[in-house]
Amino acid sequence: MSASLADRTHRRDLLLLAGLAVLLFFPALGGRDLWNPDEARYAQVAREMQQTGSYALPRLNGQMYTQKPPLLFWSILAFGTLRGAIDETAARLPSAFAAVAAVLLVFRIGERLFGRRAAWLAAAVFASCFKILWQGRFGQIDMLLTALVTLGVWFWVRGLTEHRPGFYPLFFVCAGFATLAKGPVGLLPPLLSILAFLAWTRNFAEMKRLRPFLGLLLWAAVVLAWLIPAGLAGGREYLDQIVYKQNVTRYADPWHHYAPWYYYLTVVPGDFFPWSFLLPAGLVIGWKRFSGKAREGFLFCLCWIVVTVLFFSISPAKRTVYVLTMYPAMALVVGAALDRLAAEWPRDRRWAEIPLALLAGLSLLILIALPIVGGQRPEEVAPLGGEPFVWMTLAALLPLFLGAAWAWWEARAGRLVRAAAGLAAGTSLVMLAAAFFLFPRFDAVKSARPMSQVLLRQMKSGEPYGIYPRLDSTFLIYTGRFAVELDSEEKLRAFARSPGRVWILAQRDDLAKLDPPLHLREVARDPDPKGGYLLLTQE
Repeated sequence: MSASLADRTHRRDLLLLAGLAVLLFFPALGGRDLWNPDEARYAQVAREMQQTGSYALPRLNGQMYTQKPPLLFWSILAFGTLRGAIDETAARLPSAFAAVAAVLLVFRIGERLFGRRAAWLAAAVFASCFKILWQGRFGQIDMLLTALVTLGVWFWVRGLTEHRPGFYPLFFVCAGFATLAKGPVGLLPPLLSILAFLAWTRNFAEMKRLRPFLGLLLWAAVVLAWLIPAGLAGGREYLDQIVYKQNVTRYADPWHHYAPWYYYLTVVPGDFFPWSFLLPAGLVIGWKRFSGKAREGFLFCLCWIVVTVLFFSISPAKRTVYVLTMYPAMALVVGAALDRLAAEWPRDRRWAEIPLALLAGLSLLILIALPIVGGQRPEEVAPLGGEPFVWMTLAALLPLFLGAAWAWWEARAGRLVRAAAGLAAGTSLVMLAAAFFLFPRFDAVKSARPMSQVLLRQMKSGEPYGIYPRLDSTFLIYTGRFAVELDSEEKLRAFARSPGRVWILAQRDDLAKLDPPLHLREVARDPDPKGGYLLLTQE
């Protein structure tokens, strides 16, 4: 009877958590247009895959697209087929489903390593930190990658805790699919984290049972099932680009996204907000107070975090999304620490009360400062709606302060589960309010739909258009037409001298640098006062 009751409780937990995650990540997915840098590009690649039937070899603007493997494009294509069109919602559904899956997996891992209450706390922390709230609603690869890496880690955790090494090969299969999402980063950081943990705990017998050589063969089989057909279709050029340049060169000798070695130490606190206030407590409590199975779980999460940060810090190129795969580990650390603090209250109470008091104070300062800052920069908020937009933002951020204040109040009495629930609810309401009311207003400065409509009304059939100084896929997706890529001043001037009428979309700040200037007629401009586009044609 107790086992049956436990099973029913477990199923109820998962259903309730899945329902809450769906309510968090799915509403208003299509409420705004596709934005750069990636959403429109990935949606366009999926659309061209649908149009050409070239499923192994991705294309963009009619040319081979060599920057990313195809798993996300396949996912967008699948949802687009179900919806009848590749639109804003189809482009974001893979991320939303991946976010829900990752929340459930964090719960399962936390339950196995730290217990049921810690699992609920960890799932709440993961789902409601700002970076996950954003990536779960953005048409980018990294949420899908994170879900696949976390699934692989779950299989490894099952094999370790159940003494069933038969689960280990599934880790490598998941790593293979993660590699189809974004390259070898789907394999190396999680595998190195596992190996570091086993070495740290001197569990060499488990390392042997992991059978890395066999696992790498399984990983390679998954990857080669796509890479061989893609190589046959794209030839040596495609293989050189997708295998060598986009992985080895991009990691060791990148051409953009340069940042110092300490970059992630500066950006992760903001991305993991508001739970970054409690992350130091999680690390201290985990290191000092955990023992037995919980200590092993904490050490593995610590390896997961440290190895991921080190792996991506070594590379000169850095972006905030690169380390998204370690967010489940950070959430597990915080959730487990809150569970331990609640169980041993009032011992170490300062590790909960002080961070939450600071968070409540900071949230209040943000509310006070927002109207002041908005009033000092009227030119920046004018395209978004002016002063009403500032007050809408203030209203959207109010749940953050209320949640933080409630969390601090509950923490003072030792009710840490209620404190975490209040804070998670506050940040979640902020994101939902932004998704419904704030983000759509940014279409005024981030969407190419209005300019694309002007272009389609003005140009005649057969007239070409070019984009300067770099290809902007938002125009491809909203015009439904390929563009001439004008990636140099020479190409721009040559295109402007073409016989017949041509159209040029040029970013105004880059256009202003031309000497001598182009003698073209301005047809339209977007509202972005800084880096917006001008639509031009010949006099």
